[in-house]
Amino acid sequence: MREFKHIPDGTYGKQAVPKIVNSGGMRQYKVGDEMFPSITSILSRISSEGIDAWKERVGTDVANLICQNAINRGNKFHKICEAYLGNGCICRFENHLLEFGMFEQARAALDRISDIVGIEMPMVSRELMIGGTADIIAKFDGIDSVIDLKSSTTPKRESWCKKFFLQETAYSLMFEEITSRPTEQMVTIIASENGTVQVLVRNRDDFTQELKEIISQCRSWKVWA
Repeated sequence: MREFKHIPDGTYGKQAVPKIVNSGGMRQYKVGDEMFPSITSILSRISSEGIDAWKERVGTDVANLICQNAINRGNKFHKICEAYLGNGCICRFENHLLEFGMFEQARAALDRISDIVGIEMPMVSRELMIGGTADIIAKFDGIDSVIDLKSSTTPKRESWCKKFFLQETAYSLMFEEITSRPTEQMVTIIASENGTVQVLVRNRDDFTQELKEIISQCRSWKVWA
């Protein structure tokens, strides 16, 4: 098994590591007495016509079941990838046939990662007043990157991935705010049940303005009051 190099860089410095709490009906990040809404929760509240139409077509109960199965699959897939990147034992996951098979297909993409700064890194931005947990901060093909792991039933159309890119943009801005290290490359690795693996590479500056506009529009939510 490949041995990944980890390079902790003292990201948090004198700042406390944010605590993740549920408050105001959404996930938030707490630092001292300050609360920062989760970027994932914010983006999940943005209406998606395609998703809304699908839920209406299949019915609420079926949609909820499919979504919960997807969450469970995603959590297991993440755990396997995190163990692999953390140089831990992955053999204990071999009985999860679907998720382990998806990991095996994604292994070649994961092997393009090096110099790992952090895995599952909670961060906040006082400038944007948001929080979030980045899957991976590391080099990808030798370039400093924010890397996000996704699982899917079928391959994603790139037009469906806008929220992924906005989410990663938020992580990139948070990381730069607390480290002064620009990390502008964003990489989304999507493993699908049919064995397909997509690697989508984007530049965060293409999405920064749109993210800030979305956050500005959401300021009226009670959670920010």
